[in-house]
Amino acid sequence: MNTSSRTKVAWRLERLPSSSYFIFLGFMIVGTYFLESVDNGAIGYFLPYFTKEFGLNSAQSGLLGSVSSLGVIAGAIIALIFCDRIGRKKIIVVSMFVWGIFGVIMAAAGSLTVLIIARIGIGLGLGAQIPAATTLLSESIPAKKRAAYITVFMSCTPLGLAAAGLLSYFLIPSIGWRGVAVIESILSLTVFILIKYLPESALWLESRGRFEEADAVITKIESRVAKATGKELPPIQVLSEEEKPAANRTKIPLVELFSKKYVRSTIMVTLWWPAAMFVSIGLSTWFSSLMVAKGFTIIKSIGYTSVMYLGGLLGIPVVQFLLKRLGRKWTTVVMPIIIGVFAFCYGKSGNLGLMIVLGILYNCFVYGSAMTNNVYTPELYPTRIRGTALSYGSIFGRTGAFLGPTIIGMIVQSYGAPNVFPFVAAVCVFYGIWVALLGKETGECIFTE
Repeated sequence: MNTSSRTKVAWRLERLPSSSYFIFLGFMIVGTYFLESVDNGAIGYFLPYFTKEFGLNSAQSGLLGSVSSLGVIAGAIIALIFCDRIGRKKIIVVSMFVWGIFGVIMAAAGSLTVLIIARIGIGLGLGAQIPAATTLLSESIPAKKRAAYITVFMSCTPLGLAAAGLLSYFLIPSIGWRGVAVIESILSLTVFILIKYLPESALWLESRGRFEEADAVITKIESRVAKATGKELPPIQVLSEEEKPAANRTKIPLVELFSKKYVRSTIMVTLWWPAAMFVSIGLSTWFSSLMVAKGFTIIKSIGYTSVMYLGGLLGIPVVQFLLKRLGRKWTTVVMPIIIGVFAFCYGKSGNLGLMIVLGILYNCFVYGSAMTNNVYTPELYPTRIRGTALSYGSIFGRTGAFLGPTIIGMIVQSYGAPNVFPFVAAVCVFYGIWVALLGKETGECIFTE
């Protein structure tokens, strides 16, 4: 194909107006975040029951809460190897089958060993799915609308956690945690909707030199957007110089992450992502158990924690406001500092009403931070290595997610629950400073390569 005469995907994508099609497309992709949050987030609600049924101490409970992260790391390694080679959609589809199957195995677990294997298997599916879905979402939305769409769609994460809590609150008394686990795993069957309707990334197809397929995908998107808006599409504008054909690329994606142009960002991601996930996954896994430690019943703790997770929805307007005022980098810096303040105050509070308010505010900024991270990180790298970069970040991030519940369990056992929160606050301050030192502003960068 004569590439000199074709119009780049980025030029065609950037002219597209907001439409119901982008909402539909986004919810298909981010629906995977919601389902992942329902299934994986359930561990935080199931943990008190696991502790009672299997006779676990705090350190063992922390390990069980962390063990799925080993699978996530393995899954992220698979995504790192294949996401930029075979495409984003294939990774997402296979991953959903994997975590759904292992979710059923978890429900049938008769021993701690089987439970651990099931948790690792669930993590394997999620570990490959998350970076692939994040990459596909960032490449499917025009630059000027990317932050708005991603922050709204990323709210599926706290919604999923809250949904898991509500399912547990209302159904565990009647069908037990095993019945709830089966229901949550059945949700993976929505993968058949993705198989039929979710397009592969046109930007990725183009970066691989598969120009006819890329043009077919973007043409279909243009047609859907035009039909949804009922208006003629704006004219195409040339945005930048065309990149070299994919065939001329010789660097291995992982090696290119450490090239002179990207090494600073990669070093930043190497510590930023694990610290961020240490805070979000680590403390989230223990929320219900920490409330039980404060004297509340398991069911009441699950109910209160579910309400707190809904605070993540408040992160949408907060993040959109801060991104416009401060930009990508400084919003990423400010968020963890605020998280640290609310985590510290939550740990010091003994009043139920104040705890719920602080928990809501904590989750507002924790999931607001996750929204910011998923807007900022894809913009640090070009299309040809974006999937590899996000998979790399996920590998290190899930190391933090593995260490978080485990270390928090050790702190609870050795020093008591109140001492968890100052430690979490210190981690928040650390990664805020780290991004401040190494980050760069990306603005609303256009994915032209």
